[in-house]
Amino acid sequence: MKEPLSMIILLVFICLCVQTAPAQTNPTNGRYNIAAVSGTDWCDEKKITEVDKDIDRIIAAGFNTISLGTFKFMPMYFVDYSGTKFPDAQVFDRKKIAQHVNTLRRNMQRAKSKGIRYIISRSYSHYIPYVFWKSREQVFNPGGIYTRYLENAHQNDLYKSALTGKKGEVVGHQQWTNPIYREYFITSTYQMMAVLPELDGFLNAYAEAAWTLDESKLKADQWKNWKDCIDYDATNENFVDYVNTLHKILDETRHGRSFLGIRDWYIDAKILSRLSFPLNEFYIAVKYGGYDQPVANYAPWADSLKAKGIGVIHDMLVYDAEHPHPLYWYSNSFIFDMIGNIFKAGYPGIQYQDFQIKGDDDADNPVRLLTQFTVGKALKNDKVEWDDAVQFLKKYYGNGAEPLLKSLELVTKAQIENIKLKPAWFWQGDGLTPGGPGTERYWMFMDNPDAPPGMSFIRQDMVSVKEYADALTGGKEHFEKVLARWKAQKRHTPVEAMQMMSNYANEAVTAAQEARTLAPGNAPHIQELVASAVIHQQLVNRDNAFLQSALAYYTSGGQFDGKYNNDQRLLPTGFDQKEECKSGLEKEIYYDLLVRELCLKYMPRRRAVRGTKPYEFTRRIASIVGQEIPAGETVDKAALKGLVDMIEGRK
Repeated sequence: MKEPLSMIILLVFICLCVQTAPAQTNPTNGRYNIAAVSGTDWCDEKKITEVDKDIDRIIAAGFNTISLGTFKFMPMYFVDYSGTKFPDAQVFDRKKIAQHVNTLRRNMQRAKSKGIRYIISRSYSHYIPYVFWKSREQVFNPGGIYTRYLENAHQNDLYKSALTGKKGEVVGHQQWTNPIYREYFITSTYQMMAVLPELDGFLNAYAEAAWTLDESKLKADQWKNWKDCIDYDATNENFVDYVNTLHKILDETRHGRSFLGIRDWYIDAKILSRLSFPLNEFYIAVKYGGYDQPVANYAPWADSLKAKGIGVIHDMLVYDAEHPHPLYWYSNSFIFDMIGNIFKAGYPGIQYQDFQIKGDDDADNPVRLLTQFTVGKALKNDKVEWDDAVQFLKKYYGNGAEPLLKSLELVTKAQIENIKLKPAWFWQGDGLTPGGPGTERYWMFMDNPDAPPGMSFIRQDMVSVKEYADALTGGKEHFEKVLARWKAQKRHTPVEAMQMMSNYANEAVTAAQEARTLAPGNAPHIQELVASAVIHQQLVNRDNAFLQSALAYYTSGGQFDGKYNNDQRLLPTGFDQKEECKSGLEKEIYYDLLVRELCLKYMPRRRAVRGTKPYEFTRRIASIVGQEIPAGETVDKAALKGLVDMIEGRK
């Protein structure tokens, strides 16, 4: 098929632009040390000073690649659609588009002049600007068949926000099978590559919004769960075509000097062999290990991808890991071990996201800067020792630096134990802010059967809750033999973990208070750091109470877990710990209410309204063991006042 004249002209223009692009070489030591930054900040002319500071920090820390994002639909910021086939796709006026392009190019050129080798985009698939979706609604939503799906599916909040008409909003779940959408995406991407010659490639997320839907099910409108509408085979087919298309675009616009990657959500590794180009030209960013929670081990399914010849990039948050964010934590040893494990295994890179700001934090937060410094050293196989970290913090906290560092380390140790207990929560859960108080379930203690195999990299040396309860119900002699075996295997039990977590959390509060006493009066974020330690202490109290209830429940023959086992019968075990189970559940609510009140007033960096919880799961478990927890719970005001006084330095 002959290309239209407009496309030929566009490709000639692309070639001319590419010829002016700075020469690229492979990253230092064959590694992609990728720093993720805010793409919208980088195209904002009012933030050039902040961007310059970030570039200098990124270079000083040893990064050689920058990832711009996260965009829902990146071309809408940089492509002038007037005079094209899609003029109704214009979100920003021509003047604003030119400003975005000029500012981003200025910042990219400065980064490359300082030593950055590659700049890539970090975008989602498949989204569309609301203005374009609305102007051609009968093309993208014929007969309104997608409306109920968009109202209920993943990111329905984005769809509802788009309906308000706010500039720059997008609609997700666009179909790669729709020829208009596919053409629009491809031509938009070509145009973006033409006006941004410094952009070297993509690290896109083929995530929930990229699922291909069965339109016959949408038309019938009989579905109950929105996931019932997904055609997984068609999704895989379209993934292959989508990635092949991105590779073709890069071939034609960057002539081999490029980077092509996809984040690993919902990718079926079996179909990767059907890509039309060599797999060694493709990267997959694996999210787990130091991303959702502090976990020093990378996910073992990364090894299976590497075995196929694919470059695996380990995507990580450290300072801002989703749990325990927004609480403060830090460990020089943990960070060194986490990054060391990745590079010892021969992986070609990481994508590090702590140069982006979440919530009410600032780029100059000393704990953030210490984390960036530690990661940068680890990338060079150089460990930040304890004394190095103390000296770093002394600039801000004086004699309070060492106890502050101790407090942060103790919080890390407590949460490492907490995560080992909850592999299913690791796989499907989020941190404190996304989930909020009152979201605990017993299924979190299990190995998630839906997750890829190999969850032992989370559990590590921890005896599972169910394993411990089963051993206990086998009788005293059996239990003692099992305990001896666990000890010989250097495994520890949930009971031991509870004690460690409690000790760590209490000591962390004491150390944070000492840090405040010794630090200068104007030390940055010092009350937040104390508040963080106190909130963390109450979280540990809550989590331990819930764990106590689970141990009593399973020892009493409980089976129902709220996700994987729906049998509400109690099996005979010869043990009756129903009262202990109720006691643990009541304590869970007690501490949860304290956490809620403290979060509303003192949560570091991300205060938000947290609604009251009905504690449905807690009450269901109580009813299964023949107990009752009355509604109408209230916070212990005397206990809350004591914690407030502690945070504010009156105690």
